[in-house]
Amino acid sequence: MRIALGVDTLSYHCRLDAGEITVKEVLDEVADLGFEFLQVNAVHLRDFDDDALAALRGAADRLGMPLTLAGDVIGRPENDTPEVGAERIRRWTAMARKLGSPYVRASSGFYRNEVMGNPEAIEANKKYLVAALNAYVDSESADDTLVLLENHSDFTPEEYGDIIAAVDTRRIGVFLDVINPVTMLLDPLPVVQKLAPFAPAGHVKDFRLVSQYVEGGFHRRGFDVQYCYPGEGVAALPALMHALQASPADPYMLSIEGLDNRRGVADQRERLAATAATLRPLLERGAA
Repeated sequence: MRIALGVDTLSYHCRLDAGEITVKEVLDEVADLGFEFLQVNAVHLRDFDDDALAALRGAADRLGMPLTLAGDVIGRPENDTPEVGAERIRRWTAMARKLGSPYVRASSGFYRNEVMGNPEAIEANKKYLVAALNAYVDSESADDTLVLLENHSDFTPEEYGDIIAAVDTRRIGVFLDVINPVTMLLDPLPVVQKLAPFAPAGHVKDFRLVSQYVEGGFHRRGFDVQYCYPGEGVAALPALMHALQASPADPYMLSIEGLDNRRGVADQRERLAATAATLRPLLERGAA
């Protein structure tokens, strides 16, 4: 199994949001750095009409750079009906078809740690997600575009297995972020090992722990978990990249998620190049 290494436009989010760079310029830069595809977030295409989407796909085709699409939050039971969630998925899959993306990444919209002591709320979010997915799958507008649920600090691997089994394993899968388990206070490696068989694509990033000391520095109040580019933190990347070999996909679409970005700071080229130098040898060894 081969892993294709790409970049998510979230790595440029703050600069895109500020109008400092365009999606087309991101595409050109990522292609120039030698990556294999660009994952575009739907929020970064919110002002694109059909002609603009066609132009972006044409530019990507000329560069030999496939595009994949990341949608957003499907919904929450306290705010949305399942049909609202299904309609969001329909909009994303329609956009995916125009871009030539084989999948749409989506997320549930809740963070488990916010409701850790409320199992009823976790179950309600699970039931809502299953209902919204089934409403989409059962609709006439459903097509062959895969809907991939990101392990977005919400459900356990076992719960993801239940969700997929309750919908349609041919239409639904996992978008596997190899680092997100840390926000659920879990070791990422066992989670990746359990979810990789459901996942044809996913994110890679890194994390570091930043201690917060009391005055005088005698002890810590606690620590912050901060995301960074792969190779800049403490994640066990060799083991995590090897675990992705359990995916049935070939190629597996792995996009770099550089969440540590800021307005006015054009550091993506340098940091993405360093990340590629870190990851590519690991991916080659994992495939050997």
